[in-house]
Amino acid sequence: MLILPAPAKINLFLHITAVYDNGMHELDTAFAYSQACDQLHIEASDQLQITCSQPHLGGEKNLVYHVLQALREKHHIKAGLRIHIDKHIPEQAGLGGGSSDAATAIMAANQLWGIDASIDELIDFATPFGADIPCFLYRKASLASGIGASLVDYPHALPTQTLLLARPESGLSTAEVFNHFDSTLTTPDRLATMRRDSPSIGENDLEASACKLNPDVAQLLIFLRQQTETAWMSGSGSTCVALFDSHQQANKVSDALQHRHLASWTHVGNICDIHPMQRNTISLSSDKLKE
Repeated sequence: MLILPAPAKINLFLHITAVYDNGMHELDTAFAYSQACDQLHIEASDQLQITCSQPHLGGEKNLVYHVLQALREKHHIKAGLRIHIDKHIPEQAGLGGGSSDAATAIMAANQLWGIDASIDELIDFATPFGADIPCFLYRKASLASGIGASLVDYPHALPTQTLLLARPESGLSTAEVFNHFDSTLTTPDRLATMRRDSPSIGENDLEASACKLNPDVAQLLIFLRQQTETAWMSGSGSTCVALFDSHQQANKVSDALQHRHLASWTHVGNICDIHPMQRNTISLSSDKLKE
């Protein structure tokens, strides 16, 4: 049994720089990782099988199944894998949990099936399956532009304060948040006026739409901003991010959020600039992986 991590990502900032007629968006954003992780339990198999600790997410509808099946077909792989996903990252949270699972599975299969594709090749392959997958395959804190597949190293030092992630009881649909954002673009030049030459950590163009669609996010942010100077929403929400001077302070706020029913899930830890798969050795001894 091989057990591999799939970390949550956070958007350090997020700006929308263009909206196309087909509904796609160009982004200017930055990604880092948290210590909150799903875990993928991987075994050799002659078939591709995906199960999950949250049963409704298992089977052929899971993104991991779709990307690995496509990878098998692309490279004419006969072997499979049996993967059980132990979920710790909540859904509809703006943390990229499903995309992270898919990225870890791709990195594992790339080695276990002997494909040995480069990171750039894997990013090109995976981008059509989800705009967040590339930031996990990149395996380092990054700046992203376009639809999220144009990545470069994040050029600044990451915050060293303690990280608190907090998700309210209800989540947010990414499509719904982007659609609401689009509906607020009443003038063609509004995107240009929103752009920043040097974006600051904590800026998120989607925050107002998310708060409008989900008042729980607005209440969570109000409370966090009463506790710290730096609090914002990650991605399309609904998880909010806050920075504190110590784990003790962050844990105290986490307890208060739970007590006040402002958050149903919290995580206290550090912001990470390296994906944990950078340090993992991937190997399974089985004839099934040699077929």
